[in-house]
Amino acid sequence: MSRKFLFIATIFAAIFLVGCSSKEQRVPLEDVGMVGIVAFDYIDENTMQLSIAIPQYSSHAQKNTEVFSVTTELASKGIIDIEALSDKKITFSQLRVVLIDEKFARIGDLQRTIRHLYRNPAAADKVLIAIVKGVSAKELIEADYPDKPNINFYLNDILKPTINTAFNPNTNIHDFVYTGTNPVIDPIIPVIERKDQKIEISSVALFKNNKMLETISAEDAYIIQNLQKKHKIAPLSITLNQGDGTERLVFNIVKSKVNIKSNKNIDSPKLTISLVINGALIEYKGKRNSSLYTSEGLSKIENDIDKQIKNNIDQFLDKLKEYQVDPIGLSEYFRMYYNGKWTKEMTEDITSKLQIDVQVKTSIISTGTLD
Repeated sequence: MSRKFLFIATIFAAIFLVGCSSKEQRVPLEDVGMVGIVAFDYIDENTMQLSIAIPQYSSHAQKNTEVFSVTTELASKGIIDIEALSDKKITFSQLRVVLIDEKFARIGDLQRTIRHLYRNPAAADKVLIAIVKGVSAKELIEADYPDKPNINFYLNDILKPTINTAFNPNTNIHDFVYTGTNPVIDPIIPVIERKDQKIEISSVALFKNNKMLETISAEDAYIIQNLQKKHKIAPLSITLNQGDGTERLVFNIVKSKVNIKSNKNIDSPKLTISLVINGALIEYKGKRNSSLYTSEGLSKIENDIDKQIKNNIDQFLDKLKEYQVDPIGLSEYFRMYYNGKWTKEMTEDITSKLQIDVQVKTSIISTGTLD
């Protein structure tokens, strides 16, 4: 009987102690610092500047965002040091954006740094990444943006995917870790700049061996999205130079289809890319306004669009060949037929000697608001 009583008493005591422990670990909401932005700036090969931005919701707060910065060798050590500076418990459950200054992206160990955040259970996979050009990442988040209520929400709104910004890669930490460790594709990250008290996406960075190599335009990034067979594609803005002067038009893509065929030969690699685009011409500026209302005129414009898109794609693929990078994943069309382990070096070799035949067929199914 005494043993049974002792067992029950032990169970109740354990439950009581666990309950007390949980209460002691609870932190009041007003004492929690919910990090919205993490920024990394390069100092030297061993040291970086780590900054975090925490939104301030109190009506008594002098600023709507509080920024803390420390110099550190390790991201985890930097977080501990920042927590010592702050009067709040730091949490990453509301982290939305990671900023990297351009120098860090070019020569720092970015993959290791992002992996640290990726392994943090409080940080979501959808945390967006951007490279800061022109100023340090710390300066970007500390700057004033008069017509924007909070830098945390402002940056997230700029970088998150929408149909009108579908040309940019909107890279999150999961995408970067995946492409950085995948032997058949190279990472890309949007580049942002501060201009006239506003932040805008100015270009897209190409990565090779986990280092920033070069930047490409939004138009080139649009080609990546097309050839990756994305379902939701932003309207296509194109400039024609096909013998009728400079013409500009906006083409709303209703449906697009990409077919990529490989010759399966890694020694003499060749791809045939067929791109079929159906859409509405919603804006036109040029000499051929009257041609928009005849089937013959539209057919001529369609042919010119085909030539221009093919030319743009050819020029972009030549850049990738020169850089020996593959942000599209074209080497996958050879890896799938290869028996054995595929390496990053094989992707570079394929990219450097790849021959590509691009075929484009455009159909203007309506002239939209031009009618």
